[in-house]
This record gives sequence, structure tokens and C-alpha cells, in this order.
Amino acid sequence: MSERAPQATPSVEAILSAMRGVIAERGPERFTMSSVAVAAGVSRPTLYKWFPTREQLLDAFSVYEEERFDAELAAVVAAQRTASRKLDAAIRLLVTYLDGLMGPDPIGVDPGHAIRWLDASLEPQVESLVRLLGDAFDAVPAVRRGHLSGEDAAELFLRLAYSHYLFPHPEPEVLLANLRSFAGLSTRSITTAAG
Repeated sequence: MSERAPQATPSVEAILSAMRGVIAERGPERFTMSSVAVAAGVSRPTLYKWFPTREQLLDAFSVYEEERFDAELAAVVAAQRTASRKLDAAIRLLVTYLDGLMGPDPIGVDPGHAIRWLDASLEPQVESLVRLLGDAFDAVPAVRRGHLSGEDAAELFLRLAYSHYLFPHPEPEVLLANLRSFAGLSTRSITTAAG
């Protein structure tokens, strides 16, 4: 991704958090700096102090979202004690995290941005999964048999979650059950959703 977001301050945090809703509503190509300032509850001069251009704001938002994904993934994995529970919690997060990222219709709002964001996110998210789950991928039958590496399994899970994001499954629990089955887990959740 791009350079790191400015040091987190209440204003920067509010701006980047508000950006999520503004993008969901208008798309990344049609938002205005004024709409972000209003949604964040900050003045336009404060917004421009931290993000002088739309491009800098979009770059910072991408970094913010990657850091947020890493933090949420780390939290759900750390909350579990066994490898299978860690893997189950990560799979649930993969399916549910993207649903809240840019609203219910990312393709309708801005298909180009949705595809570019997912493309840029794949490699860092694979790295995060592998780093945080480590040996938990050994529970996946295809990994255990040597047909896939942990990295391959992580990428496969992410690509399936991305497909749900782009073309939502009418019943996300069915998708989760299928991912759990592939992972060699019970098709019913063994963890609870992380908040």
C-alpha cells in the first residue's frame, strides 16, 4: 500500500473512520472533502491540515483499513486457545469484515475502486493471516497432505471471502460452513463472532 497514515489524533481518527461511511454512500471517486469533514465533525481547515488532497486522504484511508483489519484479526485470533478455534475465528472475520467495509453494494457504488482495493489488499492480508495463524493452517486437510502451503490456503480463503464481498451469498452462514468444511473444521461455528 501507500505511506502510513498521519499519527493518530482524535481528528485523524474521526476523519478516517467517517471516510468509511462517506465512501459507502458516494463511492471513492464521488466523495467530497466537505462531506468527509461534515461526517467526521471537523472543520474543513482541520481536514486539509491532515490531508491536503483527496489522493492523500484515500491513501491514508487504505492504510487505516489495512491496520484495522490486522488489529481485528489479531484480536479474534488471540481470543482463542486452540489452532482450530483460531482458524474458525479468522474465517468468520474474513467473511464478515468486508461486509462492513464499503457498504452493501461496492460494485454498484464504484466497481473500479472495489476491485483495485481488493487487489492491493490481497498480499498484505495473506501475510497477516499466515503470521497470525501460523501452525493453525496445518489443520486444513489440503495443507496437512502437502497439496497447499499455508500461504496458498490463506490466499484461497481470502479470495473466497472477496468473492462473497463482490457477489454476496444470500446466506453468509452457508458460505462460512463451506469454508469451515474446506478447512477441516465442523461446518457449525466453534467460536462466537468477534465484536
